[in-house]
Amino acid sequence: MSKWADYLISEAEYDSNYLISKIKQHRDNGETISDGEIIDRSTLANNLGHGSKYMTVYGALNKLRIGKNVRYFRADGYHYIRIDHNKVNHDNLGDLPDISKHEQEEKPALASFTKPKPIDETKPLSVTSSAFFAEPAEVAPELAEVAPEPAEVAPEPAEVAPEPAEVAPELAE
Repeated sequence: MSKWADYLISEAEYDSNYLISKIKQHRDNGETISDGEIIDRSTLANNLGHGSKYMTVYGALNKLRIGKNVRYFRADGYHYIRIDHNKVNHDNLGDLPDISKHEQEEKPALASFTKPKPIDETKPLSVTSSAFFAEPAEVAPELAEVAPEPAEVAPEPAEVAPEPAEVAPELAE
């Protein structure tokens, strides 16, 4: 199975300014996912800046569900980390569980999960409908073998009109 990203983020914690204070990241090993480690915001921003790929991931009821790609941008000298393309001055990793809540609860680690096989993507309607219109609209008809029927035509009698005879004028004697 292919890797989704270099690291997967399963939990996050934000400060009062809506900036990430720490996350729980797991290394994506292809078939499995590591136990995970908690890192701070600056480490995450540094990794993203050096080309590491991050995605969010959700785990519940012994199933693992992939989230969205994590991006970052720089504005006013600060890095902002988001899963959307909004350029606002706070971070957003979606609705990931809070680290502090999960530290209190006993939950199985993501390492016990194996990655599910990816679902084949359905093609957009425009792709499938354009394939429909790319096919020929009509198929050339097959020629049927038809033998002509013999015609029973009796010759019609010709109407012949007699030509008038020339009469020579009589000479008077």
